[in-house]
Amino acid sequence: MNQESESAVRGLIDSARVGVLATVGSDGYPHTRWMTAVTLPGEKDFVYCVSMAGSRKAADIAFSDRVAWSFQAPDLSRVATIAGRAAIIETPELKARVLEALGRDLETFWRVNPDPSRLVVIETLIESAALYRPNAAAPDTEESL
Repeated sequence: MNQESESAVRGLIDSARVGVLATVGSDGYPHTRWMTAVTLPGEKDFVYCVSMAGSRKAADIAFSDRVAWSFQAPDLSRVATIAGRAAIIETPELKARVLEALGRDLETFWRVNPDPSRLVVIETLIESAALYRPNAAAPDTEESL
């Protein structure tokens, strides 16, 4: 993917703020869930989200670190898919950076998970990404990273 497309994928993630995270569970099946996600300045190869220690997502990532993400623009003009490796990170510095970036979008998360001491960051190292433009003249156009 050229730098313009890479920038478009990052822009889509940061404007959509919500994507679908797919993990593989110990049952061997994929599991998907909507997640609030963000990229961080200076960390162009990563996507970040938060969860709680002991969650199903964390267990899935402990079983298999291979994950996939999907993000879309509200008008479906752009769809990004990402494949990568996820890790559960508990460092206070990264937690603070991710929480600052996601802050305003975590109202529901905190209502369901009121104990901040259990917070973990899920960091996805992007191994491949594709940007689709379904409304383009050639709707199957894919730009790969």
